Amino acid sequence: MTGFAVAFISMLTISHAEPYSAPFGTPKVLKFFGGAKAAISLQFDDAMTTQLANAIPRLNERKLRATFFVNTENGQYVSHRKEWEVDVVRARHDLGNHTAHHSGAKNEAELTKEIEDCSYDLGRIYGKGPRLASFAIPGGCPWKVTDAQLESVLHKNNLVLASNRNFFDEKKIDPTSFVQRAILTGSWSNVSMHGIGGEWLSTSIPVFTKLLDYLVANRDKVWVAPDIDIYKYCQERDALQPIHLHALSDSKFEISTSCDSTKLAFGPQLYDQALTVEVKVPNSWTRFEVSRPGRLADSYSVLTTPEGRVARFSIRPGTGAFTVGKISVG
Repeated sequence: MTGFAVAFISMLTISHAEPYSAPFGTPKVLKFFGGAKAAISLQFDDAMTTQLANAIPRLNERKLRATFFVNTENGQYVSHRKEWEVDVVRARHDLGNHTAHHSGAKNEAELTKEIEDCSYDLGRIYGKGPRLASFAIPGGCPWKVTDAQLESVLHKNNLVLASNRNFFDEKKIDPTSFVQRAILTGSWSNVSMHGIGGEWLSTSIPVFTKLLDYLVANRDKVWVAPDIDIYKYCQERDALQPIHLHALSDSKFEISTSCDSTKLAFGPQLYDQALTVEVKVPNSWTRFEVSRPGRLADSYSVLTTPEGRVARFSIRPGTGAFTVGKISVG
């Protein structure tokens, strides 16, 4: 799978547990990170200066992360290289592959060079070996390659095709409608843009600000993250094998998860997104911590849900056993 298919299903949790005895409930992985009902990826094409000037500061103020599909050898990108490669990356936005020059591809050789040159630049920026990245086909230029040719080059470069992209005319469509629909259907959707407050195919600053403020107001319902993070979460979630839970006492248990590598489109070493797990715990629990050897423990509050009191936390599949323990209060 290389596309960002949106799954319009209403089930919010998926059980992947083996049976075991009380006092803990059956662990389940939640549909989206943090228990969100929906996921939204904000996408920006062409590495525009108005994105640097108008979009990124507003995203950063609201602690929202986005995907920027860049052309790493275009003059507009090169003239602002430091901002894209240092400031934007440091703010934890994601740079996606949009080809090196946005000049299209008339054949497989041009396709390969345009994609691989951009991937080389992104590899230089991020380092640390192979990584999954998003790819968006550039519009308004010749694109004369087959789906099979594109699929081959993308897979070779560990790229995931962004599809079902929602570009919009703000005079006709309120972009918050994409968010509303995602919440209603319990799905992953996206909002795709070019210029912000200027340049081409521009979204006005008032409309853009309204969209961001709507996402903030619904932060408890919507996980806003770069495309590739949501893609990895969905792939890992759907490939998850039975969750192993071993009760150590009424106040502590060990838990571990792993994925069926045959169900991951790329090698399992490229999937590093934590999955959110929920386990029903005794009513006496109010706070708990999650730890594993060599790492500091993270602490959380127990949540009250219609099913009872639950411990909700996030762990990466295939990284060993985590210990979850009640924190004594008083």
